[in-house]
Amino acid sequence: MMNSRVKRDMMMTVRGLSVAQRGRYFIFFCLFSVVLLALSFRGASIAMAAGPEAHIKGEFGPLHNWPIIPIAMMLMPDGRVFAYGTNPSGVQGAKMYFAIWDPSMGTGIDAFDVLPNTTETDIFCAGQAHIPGTGEALIIGGDGRVNNIRNYAVNDVNIFDPSTDTLVRQTQSMAFKRWYATAVTLPNGEHIVLGGRNDRLFKGSKTAPATEATYSSTPEVRATDGNWRTLTSATSDYAYGALGASSWFYPRAWVNPQGDLFILAHNGNMYNLNTSGDGVLSKYTNKIQASKASLSSVMFAPGKILTIRKDRKAIVVDLNNPVKPIVSGAGFLAKDRLYGTATVLANGHVWVNGGSSTGNDLAGAALDTELWNPVTNTWKATASAATARLYHSASLLLPDGTVITGGGGAAGPLTQLNGEIYYPPYLFKTDGSGELAPRPDINDAPATPISWDQQFSIEASESIARVTLVRVGAATHAFNQETRFFDLPFLAEGNIVTVQSPASPNLAPPGHYLLFVWNASGVPSTARFIQIG
Repeated sequence: MMNSRVKRDMMMTVRGLSVAQRGRYFIFFCLFSVVLLALSFRGASIAMAAGPEAHIKGEFGPLHNWPIIPIAMMLMPDGRVFAYGTNPSGVQGAKMYFAIWDPSMGTGIDAFDVLPNTTETDIFCAGQAHIPGTGEALIIGGDGRVNNIRNYAVNDVNIFDPSTDTLVRQTQSMAFKRWYATAVTLPNGEHIVLGGRNDRLFKGSKTAPATEATYSSTPEVRATDGNWRTLTSATSDYAYGALGASSWFYPRAWVNPQGDLFILAHNGNMYNLNTSGDGVLSKYTNKIQASKASLSSVMFAPGKILTIRKDRKAIVVDLNNPVKPIVSGAGFLAKDRLYGTATVLANGHVWVNGGSSTGNDLAGAALDTELWNPVTNTWKATASAATARLYHSASLLLPDGTVITGGGGAAGPLTQLNGEIYYPPYLFKTDGSGELAPRPDINDAPATPISWDQQFSIEASESIARVTLVRVGAATHAFNQETRFFDLPFLAEGNIVTVQSPASPNLAPPGHYLLFVWNASGVPSTARFIQIG
């Protein structure tokens, strides 16, 4: 029998859907009621039946309620998701609330906790990254009020501790106020923060004077002890400031294989930032097609970035050449996806969902999704969602190899206090039955931190054909700068293998990673969390 709480949650979900969405939802509900199959993610079971193309396109689980709009989502090393952005009504209110979702408890109301934000910082549209040693969430900047007008900036620094579920404001603030900034974990465990707006353009009113837009165009670095230093020699309006097609808007930045920071500006210019001392910024001579701040990019292999540009064009930027990035084509998406999100999956393929060809509105919204195979450099159509994911939506890979996608709104045409879980093709039997495939289990993996270029042992419930590693993600505003993917080499065969960790912190910055093993049928285990560094 179907659990009564699951029935109740599903019925609650249907009330908020359109007629068309209810029709699709009803079909899925009927299938859901016929076959109950459990995934092996630590009790986070999903009962579902899928169509005959599930092994090709994947499948969405049912739409489920969220207590807030998950504008930003971070995977914690205990398997839960830390999310924030609005209040329970879907209105900007991250000064008051944040949410914790425990996937092991399913998707009903009991799986969520809404907790008070007592920091006095509105973390709406803040920057975020993981703290390597603890797995805590580092939250930088956020939304400020001036004369009771929103969308200015703050220089606050906050840390979410998953062991206590508390958000604590730090005593050491940034030098610059930042709203829509990016934080990146460096090879030495420090964090660099770049971009963001300071003041907003406001024409003035009878009660509030006018203000001009200003931007925080000087990066700064947070040391592991919480102290800050400013990269005074690396100020740039073009790389992460007022210019460069709004380069201040969540700058696209990653650690490159040389240990510096690579920056891909929205206008197509590319930069290298050496973060030592006062910083040294240099511009590469080559550039790529322009993009928009609302288009997604993701690192899908060591030193390799898939970036979506204007006119549906996808490009691979290879940072492994120390002289300059090597640029190559990656085909065209079927649709424009402004405000969509690119997510690297457990097998290294990149799944793109959501977005709209017409911006933050429903006219061009894409419910269908797309999958890019880096081996064949080809795109294919994948499953369709129940509802649109536009501005302020996010997607995040979970330890069971699924993807949670949720949110959208504040502002937007829909207030999306909901989410869906996408089940990629690799989770299904290939016979067209739509049934979930049997999965291997990891019986033993390192429980203490490992180092780089180190051998370690894994034991599984069956013969291991592949081992992959994905850094835990932190997604917001069409960007997940934390995640990166590895195919790990291993010795011997059978269910016990010796695996080699990534060669250096330049390739795999310190922190927590999802370790997957795969059987000969191409089906992954539920991941084990391992810590590197």
